Amino acid sequence: MNLFANTYTKRELLECIGDLSAVADARASTLLDGSGRGMRIVDVRAGSGFSFTVLPDRGLDIAHCEYQGVPLAFVSKTGLVSPYLYEHGGTGFLRSFTGGLLTTCGYTHMGAAGMDEGETLGLHGRATALLADDLCVRKEWQGDDYLLEVSGTLRQSAFFAEHITLGRKITVKAGEQKLLIEDTYENNGFNTQPFMLLYHINFGYPIVSPDSVLITSGADVIPRDDDAASGLDQHARFEPPTHNYREQVFYHHMHKTQDGKAWACILNKKMDLGAYVRYDTTELPYLIQWKQMGQGDYVCGLEPGNTYPEGRAAARERGQLRYIEPGETKRLWLEIGVAGGCIQRPFANECE
Repeated sequence: MNLFANTYTKRELLECIGDLSAVADARASTLLDGSGRGMRIVDVRAGSGFSFTVLPDRGLDIAHCEYQGVPLAFVSKTGLVSPYLYEHGGTGFLRSFTGGLLTTCGYTHMGAAGMDEGETLGLHGRATALLADDLCVRKEWQGDDYLLEVSGTLRQSAFFAEHITLGRKITVKAGEQKLLIEDTYENNGFNTQPFMLLYHINFGYPIVSPDSVLITSGADVIPRDDDAASGLDQHARFEPPTHNYREQVFYHHMHKTQDGKAWACILNKKMDLGAYVRYDTTELPYLIQWKQMGQGDYVCGLEPGNTYPEGRAAARERGQLRYIEPGETKRLWLEIGVAGGCIQRPFANECE
């Protein structure tokens, strides 16, 4: 284990400290005030300056995240909002869109609100308003590595309709500056269901700033609309906060790296600090870049997805709509971490 500029075995570290929570910890608690009152949270500290907050009552998503006191994630003006205040339908999603490091969108619909085959669908689906069962917070040694893990089960279901479960596990090793998300989706029903996913990963100031640049493992970039087309040449740069900025969305058709993965990184060159997402493109062939340079809404989303976020009817019409069959299981993983400085990462040369 690498900590405090030293390498330790388990025995060597335990010789130096009494309780491991002094170094790294994962601690569950409940919010007592405000719009998030009553929500369970799990605060995770990796002992490396890397920390984050998991929301079991909001789809096991991730809210705040920071490195050595510097925020990596964008947190919107709504703050943390209880699922009991979540507004389904239309654009009600935005009334409780915390943003955070991760907001999961899906599972049978994501993207724009609308109608599909007689069903009314709200913006980005129901995933982020689901409450976790079987919540488990584990802290254990594996050899000389100390692992912190948060896991649980989420279920999207309705009478006469779908029954899809998600088993999610979020893991970080003490001393590291990255986390791993391992998701297992299963169709427990008896009918084929649409399967739409968007991992809405949101980076904010100062990772996103006029001193920052977007770098990827390679992609063909397509603007979503005329607003995005006007900014295509500058999609990898970031303006200062701008009054009445109209969001720009770019579809990145990712090129795989030699290990079959893809990555995207926003690096603040002045600070020599950034954040990245790395993932397998087998189930997530697209990276959606959401660039919003508005005042108070200053964020860039790097969002792996399995189709464009234009809604289910549009995906069906394009021939992009994916499905999950009865009894079928789909496994996905993502890695989110810190880039820059002397931190090791799988794309060090590209981000220098």
